[in-house]
Amino acid sequence: MYGIVHGQNYAYDNLKKIKARLSKEDGVTAIEYAVIAVAISAMLLTVFGSDKESFISAITQKFNLLSSNIKGTVNK
Repeated sequence: MYGIVHGQNYAYDNLKKIKARLSKEDGVTAIEYAVIAVAISAMLLTVFGSDKESFISAITQKFNLLSSNIKGTVNK
């Protein structure tokens, strides 16, 4: 009787080990984090770019134009 139970436990333990090895996703998680990091850095470069065509400089120019237009109507 002990041999049967021991054999079943041995098979069950090996099955658990195989399932654990197949379910490891460490590499996939690292790749996902790398893709997310690249996407975030691309968004930050788009918003805070250093040249005149950046999003921040375009928004600043539009608000300056809006501000000057508002000042022109209030003074009249």
